[in-house]
Amino acid sequence: MRKVWLVAGREFWQRVRTRGFILSALLTPVLLLFVWGTGVLSEQGEADAESPAAELESETATVVAYVDEAGLIERMPPGVPENLFRSFADEAAAEAALAAEEIEAFYVLPADYRETGNVRRVSADLPAGPPETGLFDWLLQANLVPEAGPSELARVQNPLQSSGLGVSSVRGEVSTEETNGGFNMMPFLVAMLVMIPLFTSGGYLLYSLTEEKSNRVMETLLVSLRPRALLLGKLLGLGALTLVQYLIWIVLGAGALLLLGEDLSVLTEAVNLTPVELLLVFLYALGGYALYATLMAGLGALSPDMEATRSWTFIITLPMLIPIYAWVMLASSPNGALAVALSLIPFSAPIAMLMRMASTTVPTWQVVASLLLVGATAAFMVWLMSRLFRVQTLLSGESFSPRRFWRVLRAG
Repeated sequence: MRKVWLVAGREFWQRVRTRGFILSALLTPVLLLFVWGTGVLSEQGEADAESPAAELESETATVVAYVDEAGLIERMPPGVPENLFRSFADEAAAEAALAAEEIEAFYVLPADYRETGNVRRVSADLPAGPPETGLFDWLLQANLVPEAGPSELARVQNPLQSSGLGVSSVRGEVSTEETNGGFNMMPFLVAMLVMIPLFTSGGYLLYSLTEEKSNRVMETLLVSLRPRALLLGKLLGLGALTLVQYLIWIVLGAGALLLLGEDLSVLTEAVNLTPVELLLVFLYALGGYALYATLMAGLGALSPDMEATRSWTFIITLPMLIPIYAWVMLASSPNGALAVALSLIPFSAPIAMLMRMASTTVPTWQVVASLLLVGATAAFMVWLMSRLFRVQTLLSGESFSPRRFWRVLRAG
């Protein structure tokens, strides 16, 4: 084990000082924060566009004319200039203003409006599409609920606009799916936070093996080191590198919150995960690292150089990329058949399950089954790839091929 730890330490210190690792550790959270902020601003912009207040700031806002036969309108909505609305004593006066092109249309509230809710809109010509009624709705709401302030009126118009609808069942399952029409970016961000370090470490392992084979350092290492000890040492060293990357992200996030005067609990509240679910994130990240790092190690053991691994690297990592390609479907339907299937398949589960957990509450049996499958598959892959690490395999100059892969496995 002493030699294993020596290899792990060498691998860790060799990679942690590289420019690529430093840039990845520092710039990735900035990039993800930008993506998250863009999504939040987009959703806020859509919400503001749906509010009648947006019309008040528009240069094209026109005077809203009305005839109040019901005696309902007694006040203007808070913050709305009175000259935006024009009242007429009767329909004849409003029609005269319409004929003189002083107004484009007017609304009539009949005397029985409180009982029927009927409203008529009169214009010179029939509109080509549905007329814009936002401001007049705002006026009616302000008088139907006279004690309401601006925030209460906004909630009356869009009661589910500011928050998601939590749906629970008698079985105790809770859904936190958004109902405000905006799209939740958090599942995608959580998946990226897990996937990027896994791919980075796997790429380092592949690069390290192929580089040491090409510059003949591998021959020197194998003089005093067993091949399987070399594999284990590299897995431990790059695993520690992944943990350091996560710690850097946590420190950066905590530092940013402290500078903004926010409580550190915002970190967990932002991703909508409980402490137990955060532990599951760690377990899935660990399982995903064991799966893909050992696959990359096996690919590096059988490949003479980096050029020979490019197409195979994409094929190996494709199962983990599938949830990213389908993240819109998974986030919009986290308990659908596709989401459940991807979260139970070991090679896509580390990403798919985390995307589901960031969107909704996943049934316990699915989480347990998924973790067991990921753990068992990861242990099997470590054992399987260790069979590839033999002197004649590592020092061979043959190119990678599925036939050679199976031949080496049978010989091991």
